[in-house]
Amino acid sequence: MEDELADTSFHYSIMIKRIITGVILGILAGGIQVWFFNRDLMYLWASVAAGVVYMSAWVLFTDWLKLAGGKVFLGAVAGLLAAIVWWAIALHAEDAFVQAVVAGLCFGATYAWSDRRMT
Repeated sequence: MEDELADTSFHYSIMIKRIITGVILGILAGGIQVWFFNRDLMYLWASVAAGVVYMSAWVLFTDWLKLAGGKVFLGAVAGLLAAIVWWAIALHAEDAFVQAVVAGLCFGATYAWSDRRMT
């Protein structure tokens, strides 16, 4: 019984670490968009939200639900969800949605692949 509780808290600590990482990555990406590309602050908030969604979805898919498909594929799916969140907050143009989906898929798969190689 105690092993199950310790195992659950272990997953919560991983989730919290990933969410913090998502916030940091979102702040960096949003900061780059605001300062270097002269976007408005909505891009910063969209990037922070997308970072949190990506990291939360990735932990949920790979560690908690243990879905089949490998971490790279699941990272791409999490990136797709994050891209949809980013698009919904930052932009309302049709071609921007396609760009956000492609960027989310690429970022998600790349991050999952690099994280997988480090373990």
